[in-house]
Amino acid sequence: MTGSCHSDGERLVARLRELLAETPDIGYRAVHAALQAEDTFKDISLKTVQNALRDMKGASQDGYKAAMAAEAPPSVTPDEKEVHISRGDISQRFGMVLDEDVSYKGGHHIRRIVEGGVVDEWNKKNETQAIAAGDILLSVNGQSSLSSMVGELKEKTLCVMRIRTSAGKGDEGLREDDSEAKKEEAEWERRRARVTAALVPGLKKIIDHEFGTGAGERIERVETMYSRIGRNDVYKEEHALGPRLAPGYIHGLSPVSPFHDVKDHPWCAQLKKQWKAIRQELRQNLDPGLWTGGAYEKSNAAYGKDWKIMGVLTEDRWQDEKRFQVTTGALQALKGIKPFEAFFAKMPPRTKIAPHSDNLNYILTSHLALELEEGKCSITVGKQEQYWKEGEMLILDTTFIHSTKNESERPRYVLVLRFWHPGLTEEERRAIHVSHAILARAAK
Repeated sequence: MTGSCHSDGERLVARLRELLAETPDIGYRAVHAALQAEDTFKDISLKTVQNALRDMKGASQDGYKAAMAAEAPPSVTPDEKEVHISRGDISQRFGMVLDEDVSYKGGHHIRRIVEGGVVDEWNKKNETQAIAAGDILLSVNGQSSLSSMVGELKEKTLCVMRIRTSAGKGDEGLREDDSEAKKEEAEWERRRARVTAALVPGLKKIIDHEFGTGAGERIERVETMYSRIGRNDVYKEEHALGPRLAPGYIHGLSPVSPFHDVKDHPWCAQLKKQWKAIRQELRQNLDPGLWTGGAYEKSNAAYGKDWKIMGVLTEDRWQDEKRFQVTTGALQALKGIKPFEAFFAKMPPRTKIAPHSDNLNYILTSHLALELEEGKCSITVGKQEQYWKEGEMLILDTTFIHSTKNESERPRYVLVLRFWHPGLTEEERRAIHVSHAILARAAK
């Protein structure tokens, strides 16, 4: 028994050294997740990993320090606060209802403070530091994932909470929907360890099979992207034209600009020629039963349920070629573009969508404005604002933080066409497309 344990321990230390050598800044939880994805260590506990890394401190000082540093919580910024709240025993509930989805800047929105809970009572005694619905919970006792924060709130009598305070109201009278960016980022977070452990080798085999032996080695940028995702290393940039955020980031795609010149995409002129026919088809399909919340339906129910889409091309399928005969035909006839998805988008009157990122720089987004009140409906991407004009197109990089508003008294309708960035190679596009399908199945 002793010999077996000793052998297991040696294998663990050897594997830990390999992981630290490959990724010096990897943290405890990322190491733990990577090990669990391997058959040899699938039952290993987080505590065992932590103890092993501590034991390695003397033999691998640099890697150990890097692992410790990766776990250190970030310093508190001006729009954040740190509060210390204690309770007599764990039977007393802190009383905070958290949003399951990840905020585009990280953390989880506090949806409600439960009356009579520990936080509610603390608020009454600390009005200047009160925690409010709409604030974002960033960490509890240094833990930042939803499950670990909830665990701390359930099990600890003292909780040190880092909170980002909610922004001012602004644009009074407009209802805010801050949910559009959440789905993909939360999915990356939940599955990041499994991605790096198993996805990339499988993708290389598929690309080799479809494009020829050795083709898998040409998806290095995709491999780098998933390596970052596995480390929970979200690409962030304070660009001169505005901040960018992209969990799904392929290096080297250009140009980098909030808005792209439609003249660089000749298919835009081809699509614009049919805008009136497409608008007429839209007008024939305004039955509320045809419109859904799309990928963000769950979040929209809480933050802006009236924001709706009507799918034309979603989940790799043309949804109703008979109903959308004109629109489908127009899109299928486009040359020089690889569509990712297409849908009509309805933005109700007197509403806005809060600043967010769509998280993927390898997908660009185009809007064909169909019906709206000009001068009252705009989109701000990075530091640039553009107003939609009926029959005109915009192309935007939605990794720039962007927001929209409809200040008119009637709905705004646009045709949204998201398409693969033309800077991707055929092998890269195929690899990412396959990875999306694999991840979608894994999430079910």
